[in-house]
Amino acid sequence: MIVRLLNYMEYNFPFVKIPDELRMVIGEPTPGTRFYRREGSQDECGAWFQAIDRHIEGGSVSPGGVSMFVPVSRAAVHHRLKKGLLTAFSFYVVEDEKSFFGTTRKKKERPYMVIPVSECRAWAEELKRRMGFVDMPTTEQAEEESEFIEKDPKDRGNRKVVYEDSPMSRGEMADLVRLLVAQQLGKLLPGKLGEKYRKQSERGLVHDPKTGKTKWKD
Repeated sequence: MIVRLLNYMEYNFPFVKIPDELRMVIGEPTPGTRFYRREGSQDECGAWFQAIDRHIEGGSVSPGGVSMFVPVSRAAVHHRLKKGLLTAFSFYVVEDEKSFFGTTRKKKERPYMVIPVSECRAWAEELKRRMGFVDMPTTEQAEEESEFIEKDPKDRGNRKVVYEDSPMSRGEMADLVRLLVAQQLGKLLPGKLGEKYRKQSERGLVHDPKTGKTKWKD
């Protein structure tokens, strides 16, 4: 049953097409998957995202934004990515640093990552056809797949590469995701609702000292 499903997915799931111009920017996928990994400077990261936005019709969202289109958890997204049943593009911001012993090693932050909206919609339709069945990973699988998403497998065992959390706080990361999602919804949604999100993304976010949270600028 599982083999038949995977064979069906391989030939029938509407994966996004990767044009040659984009392939030069996104790097190579991890073998056996459609998870494209790229690394570079913070400035190159912006150009990477713009290239994806320009070439992938329908826009893209962060892993957390997938649930707007598919009723699944982040762990389920990681599970599907590792199985090669979903496309994703990730970018690791890197720089060289000196270790305590004076050797040079590569410092990599946890990656920025986006997933095509068209594949999220197709996944939702697939779940409907499968009568509500959701392929959920076990706890052990979820931990392994989370590491697979955040760390490039080719770096395993390489002492010259060290991963660290992004200098952005969780709150700042959440605000960035809110802004990116608003930008994408402004492009995807029609009429007044789309206009609402376009205006929000243009105004940006501001810290509210009364609540200690961020809100859309008036």
